[in-house]
Parts: sequence; structure tokens; C-alpha cells
Amino acid sequence: MAFKIQRKPKERVELVSLIDMVFILLVFFMVTSFAIRMPMEERGLSIPAPENALGRAQIVIQFIDENDIFWMDETSASVVEEVEEYFGYLSPERLKNKIINDLIAQNRVSLEVLNEKINNLRMRAGQDPFARFFVLIRCPNHIPYFQVIDVITKLSDTPYRNIRYGCVGGTLNQIRECRRIYTVVEEDAQGNRRKNIRIDL
Repeated sequence: MAFKIQRKPKERVELVSLIDMVFILLVFFMVTSFAIRMPMEERGLSIPAPENALGRAQIVIQFIDENDIFWMDETSASVVEEVEEYFGYLSPERLKNKIINDLIAQNRVSLEVLNEKINNLRMRAGQDPFARFFVLIRCPNHIPYFQVIDVITKLSDTPYRNIRYGCVGGTLNQIRECRRIYTVVEEDAQGNRRKNIRIDL
């Protein structure tokens, strides 16, 4: 009786899987080595966090939709004071609503106007190395994040890097539903006094 001899297949290294693994490791080491070589200022660019301090020009950029933005800066304090002076007889809730409606009506801008305002801010920051500016960017979830990245890139590209920014989620309705909105007088380290708006969310 004849028996068939079974030959064991030769064990081979799967080159396809090995090449994939080598490629993934190569990409990983390239990315991490690039991050290590980045300057300290650029390492913090991709993780914006809110920050607030007295004496900075407080600027709020609230994205409403892709081409509709609410911009509020230190000049908005005069709008709040004017409404408080002429409509101070209203109840606190109605006075708050009147202030917010007037602010939105006067400070709602298009994407083109937003870019102009950012360019003006960058010019101001470039003229004085000791000036400090702070911008709070609020963005609802449905807005493409590349628009926020575009704003952050422009704010970061200043010769003295004296524009700080924070980026948080939020909608215009949250500002409408705030508990209180009012003006305060702030004093910076040089003793300069400035009126600003405070919003209690």
C-alpha cells in the first residue's frame, strides 16, 4: 500500500503586513519628530484655551453661520451705556433683551467685514509691542472648523505675538439667554482705565 507523504509548507514572512507596519511606524516617527522641532509658540497653536485678564481689549467673535458673525469689542460698551441711560425704566429682563438686540443689530457682520476687522486688529497689535489683546472665539457645532482655524491663523500671525485667543463652543442664543450684561471699568498694569462689557452666562 502506498502512502502519500505530506510536505509541510514553508513558513514565510507576510511581506504585505510587514510593509504596512513599517510605513505606519515611519509616518508616526516623522510626525512626532516634526512636533518636537516646532517652536513653543506653535506647539500651543492647535489647542486654544480661554483666558481672561484685566486690561486687554476684550473681543468676542461669535459665529452664527458660515457667513454671519457677531463681533463685539470695547467700543460696544457705549451701546450698553446708551441703552441703560434711555431705557433704564425697563425691568431688568427687558433691559437686558434691549441691550443684546441693539448690540446684535449694530455688530452683526459678514465674513468679509470680519476679515477687515481682524486685519485692523493685527495692524494695531503690530504698532505696539507692549499692547496686549485677547479674542474669544465662540463657534456652534454646525460651523466647519476650518473657518475657525482661518481666524486663529490670522490672529497668530503678528510680529510681536501679542494677540491671545481662546476658542470655545457656543451659540448666539446662549448670549441672548445670559443672566446679565453690563459695563465695567477695568484698569491695566500701566494704570489705564477702560470700559468693557461683562456678560454673565
